[in-house]
Amino acid sequence: MPADLDIAIIGSGPAGLSAAARAQELGCKYVLFETEKHASDTIYKYQKGKHVMAEPGYLPLRSGMRFEAGKREAILGTWDDQLATQKINIQYGKKVTAIAKLNEGAGPFQIQCEDGTSTTARTVILGIGLQGNIRKIGAAGDDLPNVDYTLADPNAFQNETIVVIGAGDAAIENALALREKNKVILINRKDEFARCKEGNLNQILAADRNEELQIFYNTNTVRIELLKSSSADEPSAQPCMRYVYKDPEGEKSLNVHRIIARLGATPPRALVESFGVTFPQQRPRSRARVV
Repeated sequence: MPADLDIAIIGSGPAGLSAAARAQELGCKYVLFETEKHASDTIYKYQKGKHVMAEPGYLPLRSGMRFEAGKREAILGTWDDQLATQKINIQYGKKVTAIAKLNEGAGPFQIQCEDGTSTTARTVILGIGLQGNIRKIGAAGDDLPNVDYTLADPNAFQNETIVVIGAGDAAIENALALREKNKVILINRKDEFARCKEGNLNQILAADRNEELQIFYNTNTVRIELLKSSSADEPSAQPCMRYVYKDPEGEKSLNVHRIIARLGATPPRALVESFGVTFPQQRPRSRARVV
């Protein structure tokens, strides 16, 4: 059975964009599906002004889509320009919900989208990343309106008491950016920072020493409560939430305006397995294979 397309590419991050540009260059019949209304949602959701690295620098690029280290805005702008100039066949608002083989063997594949449309392709490239599976705090109140799991613009907030939860680069960069105009408490569930870049580590420890912010180590979230006579939906000069936490000394609480949790993401394993991909082990980061 002939397929509609040579290649269907799912996800418009750096891998998906590169694959689409290469397919365009080779004259393939292809489509690039993107769930959101813009390309590269992961980088799009980085905080404004964030420096995006392009490591490792020795990888040879074989597509016409340039990728160089730089500010978030510059990279996204460059990619938008190249999508237009290279006439990349990208379709926005297309969330792929199912991929199935039409025959035994290597394909073709039928790709079904949430909006009810479908197409077939001889080859499918998955570049969906992790952004859609952000880890939540996992405590009561973690879905209140002023509990956020991303930070777009640190300058949007000032004169607030803000709890940032996490020990990776995203949490550290958010805390450092927010400290200039706010009172910031960084919650680290461990006794050290083991998952961040050395530059970020040096900056956050220096900020703590200089009392520009506070770091709470060995601290876990117990629950988050809405304060009486407050609404997290309405801006106020007064804190609207009580952050209840437990440290080595016991249970304590803080009244805060906002909580930003940067806890990473979980691999979309169930979705990938539903596409016919199998994993040889149960470990979340085990390598996948197609059967």
